[in-house]
Amino acid sequence: MNAQQNTAERHIHRYVFICSGLLFALVTLFSGMGAAVWANEAKPGDIVTIVTSGTEARLCSQPGCGPDQHIIRIPEGTALRVEGTQDYAIGTFKVKWFEVVYQESRGWISIYDTDQAKK
Repeated sequence: MNAQQNTAERHIHRYVFICSGLLFALVTLFSGMGAAVWANEAKPGDIVTIVTSGTEARLCSQPGCGPDQHIIRIPEGTALRVEGTQDYAIGTFKVKWFEVVYQESRGWISIYDTDQAKK
């Protein structure tokens, strides 16, 4: 095999690896979540609690932020007052987001990081 074939093969493997990772992330995110289902309808003034383990929950500058686009991470067990709500559509899938203030930073958290998501 010559150098060009090795390089081409590495690019193909990298592409397959990246696509597999993205597919895995999407399947993990959407598995078991056909339509948006919530335990109840949280409204402004209600308190929600972060249930995502460790410090995986993200405070985002807007609903639907992607990886590494967050303002700060929020630890499990943190109680937050809902300031507002917004449904964010990803294709036909809708996710409810809560506007909150954490450590003097205003932003948005996904319902799936809180005790409000139907389990």
